[in-house]
Amino acid sequence: MEFIKKYLVKIIIFVLFVSWVSLILIDYFRAKDMKKPLICLSEKNEEKYNGEYYECTSLGYKYFEFKKEDDTTDYGFRAIFSVDPIEKEYGNE
Repeated sequence: MEFIKKYLVKIIIFVLFVSWVSLILIDYFRAKDMKKPLICLSEKNEEKYNGEYYECTSLGYKYFEFKKEDDTTDYGFRAIFSVDPIEKEYGNE
């Protein structure tokens, strides 16, 4: 019985890990098409650097959009702990 419990726990952990990686891949390809992630734990909308900034935090990663005054849009997908590219580009102004 102890062997079955250990085996079952390993299977559950493996299924959760595969599901998480699948979610990351799905949201990555959605971000390439400028679509929002499937799961969004927190959203942030704000005006900064003369444009509209949207950020969605999900399970270990973030999706962002930055609409500039000239109606161009920068968007991206990054790890939750990485430096914000918009802040890096416009932060020194």
